[in-house]
Amino acid sequence: MSIATPPSPLGGDWKPWGERLNKFLTATRNKLQFRDAEAKATEDGIIMWDAVQNAVVVSKNGAWVKLKYDP
Repeated sequence: MSIATPPSPLGGDWKPWGERLNKFLTATRNKLQFRDAEAKATEDGIIMWDAVQNAVVVSKNGAWVKLKYDP
């Protein structure tokens, strides 16, 4: 298994590098992960999608808390 390596910045023009980096991150990183029954809130600030609650949840003080937002 190979490890994906992000593009290195080259030269003084950062815009092409930023575009390549964005394309790399989009292609190699997961979207919002789904929370299942076994997901543990082991540290604060983990964001997941909870399909049962049909909402985004965040880990806080060892528990999953539904985010309140106005769609």
